[in-house]
Amino acid sequence: MLTRISSTDSSPRAKEDVPQLKLLKEADDGLVDSSSSSPEPDEKIGEACVSTSEISKIPHSMLRYSQKWMMVALLTSAGFWSSLGSPAVYPALRNLQREFGVSEDLVNIAVVVYLLFQGVAPTVCSGLADTYGRRPVILMGMLIFIVSSIGIACSNSFALVIALRCIQSSGISPIIAINSGVVGDFTLKSERGTFIGAVSGLTLLGQAFGSLIGASLTAAYNWRAVFWFMTIGCGVCFLANFLFLPETHRCIVGNLSLKPKRNINFSPVLLLPVIRRQFSLQHPHYSSLDDTVAGLDIVAALKIIACPEILLTLLPAGLQFSLWTLSLTSLSQALQSDPYNYPLTTVGLCYLPSGICGLLGSFLTGKLIDIWYRYFADRFQRRSANSSGPSAPFNVLEARIVAGLPQNFISVMAFIIFGWSIQGGWHISVPLVASGVGTFCVMSTLSTSSTLLIDLYPNRASTASSCYNFIRCTLSALFLAVFARMKASMTIGGTFTFLCSLIFVGNCALIFPMKYGMTWRDRRLRRAAEASCN
Repeated sequence: MLTRISSTDSSPRAKEDVPQLKLLKEADDGLVDSSSSSPEPDEKIGEACVSTSEISKIPHSMLRYSQKWMMVALLTSAGFWSSLGSPAVYPALRNLQREFGVSEDLVNIAVVVYLLFQGVAPTVCSGLADTYGRRPVILMGMLIFIVSSIGIACSNSFALVIALRCIQSSGISPIIAINSGVVGDFTLKSERGTFIGAVSGLTLLGQAFGSLIGASLTAAYNWRAVFWFMTIGCGVCFLANFLFLPETHRCIVGNLSLKPKRNINFSPVLLLPVIRRQFSLQHPHYSSLDDTVAGLDIVAALKIIACPEILLTLLPAGLQFSLWTLSLTSLSQALQSDPYNYPLTTVGLCYLPSGICGLLGSFLTGKLIDIWYRYFADRFQRRSANSSGPSAPFNVLEARIVAGLPQNFISVMAFIIFGWSIQGGWHISVPLVASGVGTFCVMSTLSTSSTLLIDLYPNRASTASSCYNFIRCTLSALFLAVFARMKASMTIGGTFTFLCSLIFVGNCALIFPMKYGMTWRDRRLRRAAEASCN
């Protein structure tokens, strides 16, 4: 019989988590991959090494609720530049084409290579964050982005621009996935959706507002101003993160009460007496330390993607994101052509609906994710209490996927309307509203997918988050590379309808991971356990 465990977490959300604590421990049992069997102090059950008295005294994180939101701000300031790097260049493509005398297909490579490396680089660098810590990888990525942006702004060769765009993307793109790992370090499952949604939404504001920023700078100055803006903005954010971003990896600092042993993980903010007292650095909670350090595996993300429940969940989400990327690209091109013929600054303003709706989608879906999780958790608890025999493990796949399922289908209708309205030159309100609704849905899917991956792979949170990054960015690069040919043969409306049909089929296939995903996962873990015994 399970006993109710009380918590004295200093966060104001602690009271909310207390009734779910017993449930969360049982729900997590058996969900993590075989490489990450060590539990988070207050999220596991049946672990003899952590007594109920220890759990009641040790908070999951030394961060206060308000400080968690400060962490959201820091993470957003770092990840924002990754999402900004692609759309901010869209309005400047024609300027690049004229200055360097290259074809339209060739100038599009400046965007395609950025998206391609944005998908590939995190699968490698996120593993470094899971092994050596979040802080050094985030800071190094920002530094690479700053230096490469300076190089692009000063470049007089298109080949050099392309090469530096690859380096620029490789440096900054892993930060989005690592940010999800940081959030997983300091949040409980019952509040994780809210914070993941906030970080994801605020970070991807760069994707939504990037074209507005790029159009304004290009119209006022030239295309080089876009990269000088990236240099200065990311430089300021780098300084803020260097001073105030603490290491959060639980294998290194536990619940933040342990002082990092390596200087690369040490933050200057820990020198402040008030922070040292709050984090209890003089009396660290050693039992909060997760001693199962994930070994460096550069193909770990690909192994996770190969799991059928992960692939079936992420594929429609990746297709949805790639279609959103195409909508942002085609909107810029269409509004500068007949029948609209808008100036560049007006085109930039037309991205405001996407930005606002994307922000709303992330925050509202984050709350919705937590509400659905508590609903399924309560239902699981009631069924377990009424069951005389052993109950099935908590179906976290169903609890997370269902939160974004309606939005997945709504996005299909929104993007079909968007495609045909752009092709037909309908009133500007139609494509803008459709774009806003589609963006809302895409941000919802992003939040649910990121939260699910962290739940399933807590010790490889950054690597797991890079899986969605890999799929969405790779598909975006692929479709963007062939978008011109698809438009020529299928028209814009036909292209969007075709891609929406793929998303619709993928959405319908989500029933399989929701219903059978935990069974597949359990069988795989059993086979791995048997193989290790043999």
